[in-house]
Parts: sequence; structure tokens; C-alpha cells
Amino acid sequence: MSKKAFYSDEDIELAKVTLAGLPDLTPQRKSQKEFLDAIRDDLLALVKTKGYTVSDIKETLKTTGYEISERALREIVRDADKNKPARKNRRSTAENSSSPTK
Repeated sequence: MSKKAFYSDEDIELAKVTLAGLPDLTPQRKSQKEFLDAIRDDLLALVKTKGYTVSDIKETLKTTGYEISERALREIVRDADKNKPARKNRRSTAENSSSPTK
């Protein structure tokens, strides 16, 4: 089919009908953030309990067709570490309570 220089009302109507008939792809198309959110717990388990590095995970994902940057993976691990409750330093707490106050 050659490129048209002019379009008729029928052409416009046919294009509208064709486009209106396309299915909604939003449930099937996920952003990278949604993809990483969905596999977040698996990534963290590999890093925290199974000894894998972010680089190992990146290469594994790459061999299965997913191009994810090391930076994006590192951010997931870093954010998980930030959300852990901070451990209290017992020594400084004990020293502060035993020192006399003026």
C-alpha cells in the first residue's frame, strides 16, 4: 500500500474503528519499576541468604532476556537495608545512664 497524499472521511472512520478495536494492554505491560517490585523479595533473598551478588543477579537476568542495571538492583538492596530498624548501641546507652548528671 502506497502512502496517501489525501485522506477521505471513510479513511478517517476506518482508522477510528480499527484503533477503537485494539485491546487494553496495560495489564500485560509492566514498567521496569513494577517488574522489580514484583521480584524484590526474591532478589533480597538471593543477596541476603544465598550469597549472590548484585552482579550475579544482573548477569542471570541478562541471560534470560532482562536488561536491568546493577544500579537499579543495588538500590533495591540499599532501600531494604534502610528500612531495617536501627540497632541500639548498648555500650553508649549504658555509659550515658551511669554517668552522673549535673
